[in-house]
Amino acid sequence: MIWLIILIVAVVVVIAVTPFVLDEKGYVLISFNNTTIEGTIVSFCIMAVLSAAVLYFSYKLTRYLLSIYRNTKHGFFARSEERKFAAIEQALFSAINDDYEQVERALSDNGVPEKFDDIRLALLAKAALANNEADKALERLFEISPEQQLKVAKLWLASGDSSAIESQLRVNAEAKKATALELKLYTEVLVQQQHFSALEEFLPKLLRKKVFSSEQWTRVFSAYFSAQSADELTNKYKQLPRKLHTHAQTAYLTQMAATGQLAVIEGDLTKMVKQASQHDELAAILNNANHGEAHKLQASIQDRLKKDDTNTALLLSLACLANAQSDYDLAARVFDKALNGDNKHQFADQAALSYKNTAQAEKALVLYNK
Repeated sequence: MIWLIILIVAVVVVIAVTPFVLDEKGYVLISFNNTTIEGTIVSFCIMAVLSAAVLYFSYKLTRYLLSIYRNTKHGFFARSEERKFAAIEQALFSAINDDYEQVERALSDNGVPEKFDDIRLALLAKAALANNEADKALERLFEISPEQQLKVAKLWLASGDSSAIESQLRVNAEAKKATALELKLYTEVLVQQQHFSALEEFLPKLLRKKVFSSEQWTRVFSAYFSAQSADELTNKYKQLPRKLHTHAQTAYLTQMAATGQLAVIEGDLTKMVKQASQHDELAAILNNANHGEAHKLQASIQDRLKKDDTNTALLLSLACLANAQSDYDLAARVFDKALNGDNKHQFADQAALSYKNTAQAEKALVLYNK
């Protein structure tokens, strides 16, 4: 544009100077339809220069006004985007620090960049769960886009209703290249939804993939056996693939003890007495024991204690077994010896039961108060 103006000015100057060089005044005649404009070259040059100047300054003014508009528009949207990024950043750091009230404040009053909207909803759902507002959390979770649902599977599980993602997880978990996380999440969903028939079909794949630790297997089977009737426990255990018996045994024995079927599992528990590495596990199983008879097991524990009377795990096992057999006096005396700061919380209910039944209510109150 500037070069065009310079060219026009140059042409005008040449035209203006030429008559003087040639010693002639010169005229300019412009005719358009019935309109005729006549003037000297000098006046024409002056008008041309003025027109070029007006044109130039108009161009500069237009550019200046456009730059002001662009800068203002950019600045407004830039500040808006900065506020949105600041909101999501503050919410993330608040979630890391478990400050869920601040999460809600940061995200409820401010928008976030569109690509972070699902993260915003997930954080609000997590905040609602932290405040025990499961219904509110579910509302937020349902708003998350379908393709992102599996990324918040843990939140669905925490909400208590993971049915919305079960079908998606099943497809992923049944795939040949399913990840360990997908297998674990699908298992948790089946357990939560109590779809134990589907779980039974899925267990062999979990075993082949070797994705669970011993503790995780125990949690899965604890939920599985807890959902079975007392009469079905042994059948369900025997129907499992033999390779799964090792992983399911602790949960099975615990549930059998809890349903008062000590006589049925007495042989298995007696074998554990002979293995020092299983004494803590034995105590944990008998900690759940309900009324039942297992005199051979008691005799085996007492024989072992004669050789090692400071074995805390066996002492606790004996005390819990005595409670199950309604021998509260023996249980109370053993608990007096075996309880310590490390196990008091775990065995508080069993100890309190023996104390209450032996008129030692003050000891039971001390346990509950601590």
